[in-house]
Amino acid sequence: MVKSLLFGLLAVPLVLAVAVAPVAARPHGASLARLQAELGLTDDQVQAIRQAHDAQRPVRRQLHASLRDARRALRDMVLEGRDDATIATQAAEVQQLLGQAVQLRVDTLRSVTQILTPEQREKLKTLRPTWH
Repeated sequence: MVKSLLFGLLAVPLVLAVAVAPVAARPHGASLARLQAELGLTDDQVQAIRQAHDAQRPVRRQLHASLRDARRALRDMVLEGRDDATIATQAAEVQQLLGQAVQLRVDTLRSVTQILTPEQREKLKTLRPTWH
């Protein structure tokens, strides 16, 4: 019962997180250089994408730390045999944090698409996302 409840509560946000993870969600080094080459980005566009990404860094780091801690707490609760209500509450917290992570990725992608030309946006749609 607990396993199926836990799986059900976590499966949807995880699938969503993977499904909407943008190519440029984490434009570090090689992936940003790859985007520059494949999309024909100008140096100004690369700098603007880097700035958009850097602006979200503190929020992203805090969110990922909170998510890591919440997942760890959930795992411990399950392994300790806590009651279903406690586990469901913690699972809901993990789910809420995953939703925030997805929204942050969407916000990043929106910021990046504002920097791109219409042709570059079309090309970006054809690229295979890189998963981190």
